[in-house]
Amino acid sequence: MDLNTHSLTMAVNGRRVSVEIEPGELLVDVLRDRLGLTGTKIGCSEGECGTCTVIMDGRAVLSCLVPAFRAEGREILTIEGLSDGDTLHPLQQAFVEQGAVQCGYCTPGFILSAKAL
Repeated sequence: MDLNTHSLTMAVNGRRVSVEIEPGELLVDVLRDRLGLTGTKIGCSEGECGTCTVIMDGRAVLSCLVPAFRAEGREILTIEGLSDGDTLHPLQQAFVEQGAVQCGYCTPGFILSAKAL
């Protein structure tokens, strides 16, 4: 660990993870770049579009606005953690059945926003 990094421990999709983060790093970047959870998308990087939505401690948050250190000790749910293996979550299945997936880029954010309601 170098002097500019900090150890971050959180639960992601029910699994405890620890990663080294840099000052100013955002939660969306940790999820995508450090943990390989690319279902969380980067859209506007301003908190307007919702493509980066994840659930943190039961509440929908825009991960492009959340400094990674704020996730310390928290429970994070991403779209990858919603299904049970090959079995879609009922919200995911409803989006498919109703043709609400469009191009699919924004869909993970929509689904997690709905789940948090």
